Amino acid sequence: MKKLLYIISFSVLLTSFSCIEDDENTPVVDKGFATGKVVDTKGNPIAHADIVVNNTQFYNTNILGQTNENGQYKIELTPGSWYIRGTIDVPFDDKTYTLDLDPETEGAFAGTEGAIRNLRWKLTGKKPDEFGGGGYYGGSIEIIGVWGFFDTDGVELTLKPVANLIDGSTGQTLTQNPEGSILQDVPLGKYELAARYVPENKPLEIRIRNKEQEFGTAVTDSFDPAYAGATGSYKITVEVKLPE
Repeated sequence: MKKLLYIISFSVLLTSFSCIEDDENTPVVDKGFATGKVVDTKGNPIAHADIVVNNTQFYNTNILGQTNENGQYKIELTPGSWYIRGTIDVPFDDKTYTLDLDPETEGAFAGTEGAIRNLRWKLTGKKPDEFGGGGYYGGSIEIIGVWGFFDTDGVELTLKPVANLIDGSTGQTLTQNPEGSILQDVPLGKYELAARYVPENKPLEIRIRNKEQEFGTAVTDSFDPAYAGATGSYKITVEVKLPE
């Protein structure tokens, strides 16, 4: 028998509310509900974050909600095994980024029991692997050698922020040797990128791939979706070559 595929969506009352607390001000689970709070990288509440309660047994069986103005959510559940994920949409550099939120507590829970699941916006770090997840909260930079240059293992990248990062914080200059041809988990922002070939201590010429640019000593760009239609995964792809 084929599994039943369905989507359950609820309109969630997003007025302010307080989690049930015990005598020591410790939040207490509200049976039959998922509750929690979403905060940004500085710990401030995020309003209108999208919350998705996913069923662990049936594909595409979701209960949807959003946080209120205080960054809180409360979603009524049905019986079953559930886990919670969330996303936020953030405008930056004339683009809109859909970013995955980090769950404070991982693991599935029973809908009849309910659970408290707080979420946080993180610039970097590994995403949970459970339920088809994985990857990093930061973006990636892929290096492609062209015009006879193939030793991408010997490339060192220097990334200099040209503006605040996507969360408004001040970024830092990064100088790293990518693992293989990909530098992982870079805080999302807009960077000036330069490259050096370490074995010969030579600067490399660089350009952004597929943007009709000339090669130069440095290039500036922000991250794009890792592939067409991607959300939660962002990438810059550069081409490098030895100077003529």
